[in-house]
Amino acid sequence: MTRRIHRVAAMLALASGVAIMALLSFVACSNGSDGPAVGAAFARRAVAACNDARALKDAEGPFPYPDFNPTDPDPARFPGVADALMKTDVTFTTWLEDMRALGEPPSGNEAWAALLDAIEAHVRINRDQIDAAREGDTERFAADYDEGVATQEALLDAATDAGVPECAKVDR
Repeated sequence: MTRRIHRVAAMLALASGVAIMALLSFVACSNGSDGPAVGAAFARRAVAACNDARALKDAEGPFPYPDFNPTDPDPARFPGVADALMKTDVTFTTWLEDMRALGEPPSGNEAWAALLDAIEAHVRINRDQIDAAREGDTERFAADYDEGVATQEALLDAATDAGVPECAKVDR
């Protein structure tokens, strides 16, 4: 009889363990699987706006100086660099305007605000780089580049948190 009790106890312990593991797996998988933080319909509209911005970015064509080093810029190339960055200004400004035009999402407002902040930072940094190039300011240009790299990471994080990671592709 005690052998049977031990066997039943072992089976109950195993069943309990399996049930606990299943519950933990369900909780882990369901955390965040409710769809995009900003809501599915809003996310679809945001991704469409990001895809439009990506198309604009692609239409800019390749950067005219593939060997240009933004951390140690050649001021002789600054006029052409400034012209190329003007195209990016149009792209980033249009992207920001299109994203703002979507309004507020039904949820995920904090993540959405962080994404808009990162896009706005790209607009500001790009414009400052244009000014730095026009003024021949190599140090400011390089500092803006470094800030832009950090902003790319912030944008990726914000887009992922909002549930629209595709939007990070615009500036990559």
